[in-house]
Amino acid sequence: MIISTWEWIRLLGLLAYFYFTISIIFGLLRKSSFVKAHKNLIYHIHQNAGWLGLITVIAHMLVLLIDRFEPFSIAEILIPFSAKYQSLPSALGTIAFYLFLMVIMTSDLWIRTMNRNLWKKLHFLVLPAWAFSLAHGVLIGTDTENTLFILFYVVSGGITMLVLVARTISQFMKKGNVSTSPNH
Repeated sequence: MIISTWEWIRLLGLLAYFYFTISIIFGLLRKSSFVKAHKNLIYHIHQNAGWLGLITVIAHMLVLLIDRFEPFSIAEILIPFSAKYQSLPSALGTIAFYLFLMVIMTSDLWIRTMNRNLWKKLHFLVLPAWAFSLAHGVLIGTDTENTLFILFYVVSGGITMLVLVARTISQFMKKGNVSTSPNH
């Protein structure tokens, strides 16, 4: 069985989104006060999933160049809103790529030379990057009419948002902004 480039594009796009989602979930869990054990394992899953997401999204972009059905030029892949095919959803994917790339480069390659506060602000760009990648997949994905794919996006989005809310609440409580005393 020969897999077409269009199938590779879809598969690599879904895998990239999956890896970035795993990276974000584990990144949020690692710094959550309610997670006490296995911080090192959680960190390695977070970091490795981020790199796998980046590698997979680059492969996704490269296969777009050789697809015969709807070929993209290098400019259409790298310049937001320049794609002829679904300009807005394509742009969301391109912007998400740049944001993910910036987060990974600043986190794993330049962190020792950066101001910690700047790094932290840049690192949280992963959340809009993830949201853009989710919107990109839902809007441009040819499989989003399939119930399993819709379920995949709903479950992955729901889990990510649940972990984000739990982390935010735990950080808020950790800072002493909320009393856990029964008298308050």
